[in-house]
Amino acid sequence: MGAGDGAGTAALRLAEELGAAIARRGWALLSGGRPSGVMAAASRGAMAVEGHLVVGVLPGDGSGGRGEGATAELDLALFTGMGLARNVINVLSSDVVVVCGGGGAGTASEAAHALGAGRPLVLLAVPQPWIALFTGLDAGVVVCATVEEAIAAIARQLNVPAQPPCRATAAVSAAGAAAADLKGERLPVALVQLQAGEDAAANRRQAEAWLERAVRPPAGRPAPRLLMLPEIWNAPYAAQRFAAFAEPIPEPGCSLLDGPSPSLAMVARLARRHGVAVIAGSIPERGADGRLHNTATVIDGQGRLLAKHRKLHLFDVDVPGGIRFRESDSLSPGGSITVLPGDGDPLATGLAEPPNLGLLICYDIRFPELALLMGQRHGCSLLACPAAFNTTTGPRHWHLLMRARAVDSQCFLLACSSARPPDGEGYPSYGHSLVVDPWGTVIAEAGTGEQVLHAELDLAQVALARRAIPTGEQRRGDLYRLEPA
Repeated sequence: MGAGDGAGTAALRLAEELGAAIARRGWALLSGGRPSGVMAAASRGAMAVEGHLVVGVLPGDGSGGRGEGATAELDLALFTGMGLARNVINVLSSDVVVVCGGGGAGTASEAAHALGAGRPLVLLAVPQPWIALFTGLDAGVVVCATVEEAIAAIARQLNVPAQPPCRATAAVSAAGAAAADLKGERLPVALVQLQAGEDAAANRRQAEAWLERAVRPPAGRPAPRLLMLPEIWNAPYAAQRFAAFAEPIPEPGCSLLDGPSPSLAMVARLARRHGVAVIAGSIPERGADGRLHNTATVIDGQGRLLAKHRKLHLFDVDVPGGIRFRESDSLSPGGSITVLPGDGDPLATGLAEPPNLGLLICYDIRFPELALLMGQRHGCSLLACPAAFNTTTGPRHWHLLMRARAVDSQCFLLACSSARPPDGEGYPSYGHSLVVDPWGTVIAEAGTGEQVLHAELDLAQVALARRAIPTGEQRRGDLYRLEPA
């Protein structure tokens, strides 16, 4: 199902009725990204039907699950009002395209794309001028006055019965949907955006308090199975201060409960207390050779260290009239790409296909080869990037880079930022922690202050994105190569 903003009341009502009718027939209504306009209305209509079969993210409404017993899976692009260029991908990946109610210049463009790509076009209660335009583009356009007619037209395109399945089939579909939802193809996550100060013990207490808050989501949301902290959350973000706050970090496989790092021991105890995995942001690490690193870690629900990533690209920048910062004055770069394989479900996600997790830290995100290698060579479906962009680079590049890397790699991307100091003192972090889906859609965003950002990752979207736009299979190996060192 695509997007469509600017819809009138009548169009929204029709879309809601259409969504309910689709769900009653046991069809799986696939909804990618963040629904709006008629898209959200149809999803609401489907969700009102017991045993609904919806895949998608609904703002503030939760979401449904795909039923393995569905009589058909319907990827429906639904538009009205002012269409947007970004919706073309929804058109090209859809089984049927529906224009519901009104139309705009963008909608006409999308309809043309649909017809040019051979996609069936159904018009539901569309005004006569738009009917004349669309039917003029292609004689095969189906014009419908009612939801019932639209359902019959869609059924013909899918080559399935238009009538609802029998009660037994409906029960199987509903049970399949419930089982799929319980199986958990959605991964609830929580990103903690906080600001560190000069007192190390106080920083740990504050981080623990925010993590405790994060494991208790708002009413109606599932408890997160994965938590995340920002870059350098246990110390001030200042190159000259890293040495004073540096802690030793053991190698993966070790228990951190009573380990040498006070900061990670706190996180490990919380992880075991709640049985939840934590991407523990990054902290200054003092290596066995005495060198300092900016190091991110992943801790499981037993308090064990699963992975650690030393920042590969150090933040040495000098922006005229903006910011000057040199991490290399105190830190040494890491020397390896860090991917945590999903085999055996080390994060205890409960997913049928646990994600391979790629770790980056802040400035690493500016190097697209790294994210591409993680997505296309290491099979990652989830990237995590604890970060601390500032008020010079953040407004220009934060959203742009995070969305671009999500699209490049066709992965979900978690970008957990530190919070901006309320008094203007200290490092001017940009904030705006993000969760981005593999289509490049921001599905959750924080503000600038301290807060917890909750989101649910519909990991089925990774396969959908890669199937719709198979860049991983279309690279020109005869002209250029993407290879690890």
